[in-house]
Amino acid sequence: MHSTLSERLEALAQTHGDQPAILEPGRTVTFAELAHQTHKLAGFFTSRGIGANDRVALWLPNTIEWVSSFLALSHIGAIALLVNTRFRSRELEDLIERGQATCLIYWPGFKGIGFDEILGDVSATAQEKLSTRISLGQLQDALDQNWPAIAAHGDHGTLTFTTSGTTSLPKFVLHTESVILRHADAVAKHFDYDGDTCVLASAPFCGAFGFATLISGLLTGHPVACEPVSTADSLLALVRQHQVTHTYANNALILQMLKASEDRNDFASCKLFGFASFAPAQDELFELALHNGLSLTGLYGSSELIALTAAQPLDSNQGDTSTRYQPGGCLVHESARVRARDPETGHLVAHRESGEIEILSPSHMAGYLDQANATRKAFTEDGYFRTGDLGWCISDRQFVFQARLGDSLRLGGFLVNPAEIEAVVESLPGVSACQVVGAQHGTNAVAVAFVLLEKDSQPAPDRWHAACKRQLASFKVPVHFEVLEAFPTVESANSVKIQKHKLREIAQQLLDKQHA
Repeated sequence: MHSTLSERLEALAQTHGDQPAILEPGRTVTFAELAHQTHKLAGFFTSRGIGANDRVALWLPNTIEWVSSFLALSHIGAIALLVNTRFRSRELEDLIERGQATCLIYWPGFKGIGFDEILGDVSATAQEKLSTRISLGQLQDALDQNWPAIAAHGDHGTLTFTTSGTTSLPKFVLHTESVILRHADAVAKHFDYDGDTCVLASAPFCGAFGFATLISGLLTGHPVACEPVSTADSLLALVRQHQVTHTYANNALILQMLKASEDRNDFASCKLFGFASFAPAQDELFELALHNGLSLTGLYGSSELIALTAAQPLDSNQGDTSTRYQPGGCLVHESARVRARDPETGHLVAHRESGEIEILSPSHMAGYLDQANATRKAFTEDGYFRTGDLGWCISDRQFVFQARLGDSLRLGGFLVNPAEIEAVVESLPGVSACQVVGAQHGTNAVAVAFVLLEKDSQPAPDRWHAACKRQLASFKVPVHFEVLEAFPTVESANSVKIQKHKLREIAQQLLDKQHA
């Protein structure tokens, strides 16, 4: 068992040297070439004054250079602060200041975006902290030069993911090399990677979802196909060209790929597509997947546990397959365990009762960077991570995710999953999508529904209310339906997330106005 990424990369360079490691449109790097590039960049970074424990903001899209830069930083013992390419000046400034970055690696001309201008909008105080700036062109030039060999650093905290920060300042989630390796091995084993495996990575490497996809293939000796900018058509072309077998993506993107396909044989090589339910109302996904012979399964993960923490089973010998299309699943680490706890009483609940999901897994974070108190609060005394997610357990290894705990509703004295109400509303004529939140109405907690309309449809709140009343317990029926043009969202490295806290604020304002 290797304890560092450098050890694993050297081993793969010996055993898989001439085999492709990263497949980009128009270029490929083998495992031997990747190891060579990593050593070159390690020498280059050292010459630029970067050393052990230095914090480096890595602001690149999914490219070979992202991979070699990250591996080189890990080799010399630096910590890569992974930056979303969608970040702009305020977010970048926060990462530099609170993450204490002293170096920035970036692609100034990526997608025609003025990254130098964005950097120029960052405060002078934050900019002064960056003693070193390295562009993509400098990385590429460095590979043509000779640099002294640098001894590999030992196992250490090597990267941070940035949490979405939908309700508070983002946290920096630190993971060690050995944990990353263990997780890559566990994912590859769980999903039955073999000699034909080729993994498609569409989610950004800077987020836990894209990173887990990358390492599951790369660190276990399997090629990973990626591209700096993706569309459904371009990803479908990669599937065809490289005979992709596995990918993990959000449900909306997989649906777009299925719609872009005009030939069922496009997915002939695909053994499994895992999906995260980031977008609402995607039932068409399952119909098209079945038509195209594509196996789908629901996933679960987090920055703190690394994505691909769990996946719903396809075989009844592995677990309950009736929940196959629901988020959650069987934990990929054989030693991992899951349980649920009543958030009000603090007592553990029985299987199939809803509560806060707690997970014990070898993939858990080393901690929140520079936040010891927050790290302690994130874990129970016996080492389970408090996910902040509402769900229920099927066994001590399988569970179903329902909602973020802060998004769950306490209605009529019962803990209610808003998705249950949303599914009913979305089934009504004229409704394309729905989000349900809780608000206070007098002395009672009630549900409020926010609705997006189908094209050329008109609001029908009275009819919607009557339909819900026929299908749901009275305490679950929304007391108000509000039509929006779009849901408020925030972009993270993994997806565009709906900001339910903003919907809750709007809901409370609406009810307060009615009650006045």
